[in-house]
Amino acid sequence: MQSLLEYTKGKRYRLIYADPPWSYRNVKTGGSLKSGAAQKYPVMSVDEIASLPVPAISMRDSVLFLWATVPLLPEALHVMKSWGFEYKTAFFWKKKSFGLGYWFRGVIEVCLIGIKGNIKPFRMQIPNFIETKPGRHSEKPKEMYVILEKLNLNPKIELFARERRAGWDAWGLEVPDTIQKTLI
Repeated sequence: MQSLLEYTKGKRYRLIYADPPWSYRNVKTGGSLKSGAAQKYPVMSVDEIASLPVPAISMRDSVLFLWATVPLLPEALHVMKSWGFEYKTAFFWKKKSFGLGYWFRGVIEVCLIGIKGNIKPFRMQIPNFIETKPGRHSEKPKEMYVILEKLNLNPKIELFARERRAGWDAWGLEVPDTIQKTLI
């Protein structure tokens, strides 16, 4: 994959939407370290995710929406801080499914929201909760894009994107013109 800095060519973003390929280091989730997400796509360690040059592509005043699963909340908060963002709140997605999991059947994912610089509260009159059926493995709800676009924070980029959307830059393994050699 083309590196993030090569792809952005010095451009900076006010809104960064990221769904990292988190690695689960738990053999109990499926019998091996290649179970779960690692069977579907290449995963990254927390250190690899945290070291991505997100500070170099974010504007001084910017917002991060970072997806995390409940078992990896501490790691996601670490990544957010490493990228230079201060945690403010969260958005929740309840999947209409039986879910996966080791301790409980996980049907909730969390989108952590952090800011950098001077960003005013959104004051949106909508709940911080979506309930929808999940799509493909790890695919996030389309309704989230509608919410993010209402914020009118431009320019915006989706990291670890699966497809292109009008008005967004997209970087990820499944976006054809970013596929080349290295993640960092």
